[in-house]
Amino acid sequence: MKKIAALLCVLMLSAGLIFADEAADEYDDGYVYDVNGSGDQFLKISLFSLSPLNFKTGTLNTGAGAEIGYYRFLTKSVAVGGDVSASFNITVGRNALTMIPFTMGILWQPTFGKFEFPVSCGIGVAYQTVQNASYFPGPVLNTEAGAFFRFNEMWSFGGEGKLMVMPEWWKKDNEIVSTTKVFAGGIICARYHF
Repeated sequence: MKKIAALLCVLMLSAGLIFADEAADEYDDGYVYDVNGSGDQFLKISLFSLSPLNFKTGTLNTGAGAEIGYYRFLTKSVAVGGDVSASFNITVGRNALTMIPFTMGILWQPTFGKFEFPVSCGIGVAYQTVQNASYFPGPVLNTEAGAFFRFNEMWSFGGEGKLMVMPEWWKKDNEIVSTTKVFAGGIICARYHF
């Protein structure tokens, strides 16, 4: 008798699970799931080329760099965060111009299916050094725009264009001298979403 009662209990529980699964498949709450939402975050890792735009021809060669960044979405298309990068360009005399900018900024990202198109603008400070001379803190403005493919829920891959503007002021022979360095670059990037 105990075996029959145990068998009936198992059958009733199994039948309940089968019907519960069918009911769950038919349930539609009407909510549309977005790729990004408020509170979503991502880390990005980038490699880029960096070309000088306003230097005398031949004085500074195209260089390279790497960048890491963190952003958090406030809405499904607006995020805030920051980037840190390190880059170098070789001068005509074979010296390296090294730049390490730290920026904080805002990102706007429209999304179409699995494609994302981020546009960001950041402002911050940079450390620069060339030929035993250093300059810190120098202001920096960094803008980037690109296209990414959302490979899966956690990863997206793509490329961006970069424009970096770095004004400088220093004292030379009791006069204030100023200049503005302008660089453009191409970026390949991977982003980890969480």
